[in-house]
Amino acid sequence: MRVMAFSTVFPSAATPEHGLFVLERLRHCAAHAQIEVLAPRAFHARPAVPSRESIGGLDVSHPAFWYSPRYGKALDGAMLYLSSLRAARGVMRRFDFDLIDAHFGYPDGFAAVLLGRSLNRPVVITLRGTEPLVAAADRLRRRALAWALRRADRLIAVSHPLAEGARDLMAEYGPMESAPPIEVIANGVDARRFAPGSREQARRDLGLPEGGRLLVSVGHRSPRKGFQRVIRVLPEVLQAAPDLRFAVIGGAGGEPDNGPELRRLADELGMGDRVILAGPLPPGGVAAWLRAADLFVLASDHEGCPNVVWEAQASGLPVVATRVGEIPRMVPEFAGRLIDHAEDSAALAAALIAGLAGPFDVGAIRGWAERHTWDDVATRVVEQWRLAVASAPALGRRATSEGVAA
Repeated sequence: MRVMAFSTVFPSAATPEHGLFVLERLRHCAAHAQIEVLAPRAFHARPAVPSRESIGGLDVSHPAFWYSPRYGKALDGAMLYLSSLRAARGVMRRFDFDLIDAHFGYPDGFAAVLLGRSLNRPVVITLRGTEPLVAAADRLRRRALAWALRRADRLIAVSHPLAEGARDLMAEYGPMESAPPIEVIANGVDARRFAPGSREQARRDLGLPEGGRLLVSVGHRSPRKGFQRVIRVLPEVLQAAPDLRFAVIGGAGGEPDNGPELRRLADELGMGDRVILAGPLPPGGVAAWLRAADLFVLASDHEGCPNVVWEAQASGLPVVATRVGEIPRMVPEFAGRLIDHAEDSAALAAALIAGLAGPFDVGAIRGWAERHTWDDVATRVVEQWRLAVASAPALGRRATSEGVAA
């Protein structure tokens, strides 16, 4: 089987930490299928992104995505399609793919469905977490997202709430009998890269004091990720854990960057020497910080299936997180503490204090994460691809004769 993956959220030589979760899934799916990636880049991207490159063993093309940065966001899906059509035809000429595998419902999924219609290829869309935000943004984008979901051949959701939300949205615009099937396939973890190790050695490697306790959070710096919520409760948590430091691993992403506000807030609260903004790091760097930590926190108000939770648990860390997205299914009672509402500062502080006090079974936490590997995810995703191709009559005969693996 030959697949063209399509996503605006994908790493490049200029932004190597962007969309690693998409890369990881595709990299493992490549054991079962031939894959090329079409990853449109913003036309104003700086630093410049090469038009073609190889990332993680995958051939990647980066056509320019032309759109209005501030206005007319309901046109982004159509603009992404028009910006990508020529490049997609080029991929098809040299790599006669059977399927388009799109990541995120809008604008990517919308554009992918249009590409599928132009190129006569089935489309699978993976819902990854921003779809509810798009649906709530305005009526036109909500309708465009629903249009794309209803016209995909199959849908994959990385969390159960995303799948339920997609069903509800599609039901607003037509009978569910004609809607595509949805399969929930959560993200996975590379348990070889993310594993427990010597905390002292990790801290020495990072230039940190070997003593004291370390709280770590990972993600793009944006208000949604809740780093500011953790900083606000640090004075209370320090009363129970006076040797605590808090490290934020991550840089600017596609959402507004609140890095300057985080630093200002820490200074205003007298926490400037306790808060470390480590910036964006490659996976190996993230793994080092997790090995150095005592506790992981993710105080988000919205998530799909955050890989960092699996990565923290694979590193043997207990997790404090908000009960959003797939997180309640990712963090069993023995692996940490969950809070119901992101803005509940008292609950967050109490959960952090309890998490730092422990005790937790590192082996049990690690074993739980090891059950959710990218290899298993890839097997399930490729089965959805196979079903989508089989439902397209002309392609189904070819895929059946060739088998799933090329």
